[in-house]
Amino acid sequence: MLEGVSAGEDYCEQCRLLRIACVCQYRPTIASAIEFCLLTHETEYRKPTNTGRLIADCVKCTRTYTWSRTALDSSLQRELADPYYQHWLVYPSEDVGQKERITPLERQIKDSEGVAQKKHVFILLDATWQQSAKMFRKSPYLNNLPILSLSPECLSQYHLRRGAQAHHLCTAEVAIELLNLVGEKENASLLQDYFLVFSQHYMAARSGHAVKQESEQMRRLLKEHHNEVN
Repeated sequence: MLEGVSAGEDYCEQCRLLRIACVCQYRPTIASAIEFCLLTHETEYRKPTNTGRLIADCVKCTRTYTWSRTALDSSLQRELADPYYQHWLVYPSEDVGQKERITPLERQIKDSEGVAQKKHVFILLDATWQQSAKMFRKSPYLNNLPILSLSPECLSQYHLRRGAQAHHLCTAEVAIELLNLVGEKENASLLQDYFLVFSQHYMAARSGHAVKQESEQMRRLLKEHHNEVN
């Protein structure tokens, strides 16, 4: 059962919010040239505040694996060994002791262009910041991957969990930054809108009511959904 959800409450199994605050009608479909690999801590599946699933819901080429300290998912193991993919581990430089593994995204893509036409896949550690640090240390199969460290210009807009810090991006915000970095501004805007709409509806659901006023992001996503249908 989801944390914070009572057995008798009527909630949507897709977005995990109370049905009066369901966001499924706003969910965009995003086709990207890059792919995301979510390495998710097992406790995140029970949290309605998890934002990694927003990426999986919207971005077509997203794969989710459950992180384990003792065992590597066999599907992830095959993916990491596949020469078709070039994986990048996204992790903040402030917590990394291996500075030589960090290079700018532009250089990483330029160095790989024309070599094997590899598909770029960004691995996101989908967990709390404390758990992510542990996952980074306890995942030797990630040790040989280059690290991409983001330097976002804007502060986090994630306020759904206690202790969230303004300079710590949530998982969805990291994906938004990456889409912007590779030049997919429209896709970044779509995911940004959906993230903000989800946050708005989550706060309403936590108070036991629907969103009382339609936001600009809600209107844009409804228009986008109408265009997709037609």
